[in-house]
Amino acid sequence: MKNENTAPSEPTSIPTLLSVVSDELNFLATDVERLHDIVELPGVRDSLRQAQCFNVLQGIDHITQNLAGLADFLKTVAESAPPAWQIDTRAACDGVLLASLCERLKQPSQPRKVHAGGDECEFF
Repeated sequence: MKNENTAPSEPTSIPTLLSVVSDELNFLATDVERLHDIVELPGVRDSLRQAQCFNVLQGIDHITQNLAGLADFLKTVAESAPPAWQIDTRAACDGVLLASLCERLKQPSQPRKVHAGGDECEFF
């Protein structure tokens, strides 16, 4: 869905934007890590003794570690980027389908709102 609003926007500080993306990746890493709670569901623990299921759990760990590593990388880059570097993020945000994520990227200086039920979710 494209945003038809062509009004000029304030440029976004690149260090601030990188920090926000880093935070988003950390939130995702935490959410992915919570997938391990599935192991505690009735009947699942015995199923996980199969090699294929073990590989799935290792995959969850791998994704979590990659997300956390990317978050750390971006946070470090953000700390070394000159504050004067700015960018117009409108075109990039047009491709972001989750409205709440899009707003956080458009306005990275605003605090992240905590939702009791999480962000919106699209089912396939």
